[in-house]
Amino acid sequence: MKNGDPIVFSFLLLPGFSSLPMSSAVEPLLICNRLEGEDRYKVEYLSENGLPVVSSSGLPCVVDKSIDDYTCDSVLMICGCTPADHQHETELVDWLKAHHRRFSALGGVSSGGYLLAEAGLLKGRKASIHWWGDHQLKQQFVDVNVSNDVFSLDCDRFTCKGGTAALDMMLMLVGRQQGRDIGEALAQYFVRERVGGDASSQRKRLSDHERIEQPKLAEAIDLMEANIEEPLTADDIARHVAISRRQLERIYKKYLDTVPSKYYLQIRLDHGRSLLHNHSASIADVALSCGFSSGAHFSTAYRNFFGLTPSEERARG
Repeated sequence: MKNGDPIVFSFLLLPGFSSLPMSSAVEPLLICNRLEGEDRYKVEYLSENGLPVVSSSGLPCVVDKSIDDYTCDSVLMICGCTPADHQHETELVDWLKAHHRRFSALGGVSSGGYLLAEAGLLKGRKASIHWWGDHQLKQQFVDVNVSNDVFSLDCDRFTCKGGTAALDMMLMLVGRQQGRDIGEALAQYFVRERVGGDASSQRKRLSDHERIEQPKLAEAIDLMEANIEEPLTADDIARHVAISRRQLERIYKKYLDTVPSKYYLQIRLDHGRSLLHNHSASIADVALSCGFSSGAHFSTAYRNFFGLTPSEERARG
């Protein structure tokens, strides 16, 4: 690959792959191309036999080629399923052992990290696997430095947990490859997209550095953002990230200057604001989508936070 050529990412889709983390890994590359007005990245999709692959949601995905026709020196990203559904695939593990040196880097999304570990390609490396799989990975692969971070970048090995952790991982990776300015512009693009283009939200967000330094806090925020319609309790969140509720409250106060419940409310109201601007759903339906029991409850909370009612917000346009 010559200098100036786009960096090729080869996404290997495994049967039952999780759509959300796969899309979260691909989108930053495509948006980077759009923002820069040139192809900084090229994306190709692979399957073991070159045939379409069905995702966990039942959606067939057409691929470009089989694994035997991959682009040399590309970045191989293995997109797996939920770790609970992962099954050992001897032939694919053997293929990885035989071909991994022909890729410039290796990455695993969801259970993709398991395959890398099974092939012995994470020995001595820091790796982040979906939280369902941490304990199993530590027992099975004692030579892997399993991390509680939502993602890990260890030289030419990239791994992350499920959901939108892939987005955070790719934003940092693009920043390293293309420069800090491009990385920050890309991150701001996704922030604006998430909140409907309005930068006036009062919610403080973690920087990339803070996400690395405070993985428990980052994971707690990711859980909140992934559970808006049916909010979790503070005890639920603390249990999922394996800390006490008091520790959870302490890190929210220290790094975000707020308490978990208020920050969660801000996430839900930001989501509601985006729906009001970009969807024609009734205010009652928006309220339910944001985890409120009624339109009246949503309206009161919205007015207290933004200074106007949802109806006024929508009318303002």
